[in-house]
Amino acid sequence: MLKTYPKIKFVYSHPYDQLLTEYENKKFSKSQERELRHYIENLQLKWRRVENLVFRELETITKNRWEEKEIKCYVVKYCKYSGISHPLTVRSENDFDYTIEALIHELCHIILSYNIRKYKKIEQQLRKQFPKEDKGTLLHIYIIFIEFKVLKKVFGHDFVDKIIEQKQKTGLWRVWRVVLKEGKNLEKFFKN
Repeated sequence: MLKTYPKIKFVYSHPYDQLLTEYENKKFSKSQERELRHYIENLQLKWRRVENLVFRELETITKNRWEEKEIKCYVVKYCKYSGISHPLTVRSENDFDYTIEALIHELCHIILSYNIRKYKKIEQQLRKQFPKEDKGTLLHIYIIFIEFKVLKKVFGHDFVDKIIEQKQKTGLWRVWRVVLKEGKNLEKFFKN
């Protein structure tokens, strides 16, 4: 029997998009909904090519199993962050690769939320290794470690290099640097 993984259902919500647009002090336009619905169609096509591979790798790395058959993912024009895990939301980017990377990052958050006890043990180990880091940084070391492994396995080095270059301009770059530098040393924390 073939293993089935969840399907991402990309959705547009006018009130949600308008709310986030206004929250970012942008003007909501009538054409925005049409633009995003077209974007979603194209994103769906690109995502379907890698969807099962991504879900399988996330299960393999985390040793957690997906609990849903379908996951709604809202797509918005403006958002402070490139993605949010609850409700699963991604911001439309000019380059679909960045949107897909954000989606994978948020899926890491979701699959890890299934087993908080396991994460707490890993957090304690990370705290010993990185005593000066705050809770958010420790969480993101784990998230980005998983994300990095998935991106490398599913997309390859060129894709990963492109994402790393883009991340250098973001607030998470410091965490990415830790993962890139300490990758082999971090493996031991995440084997269980």
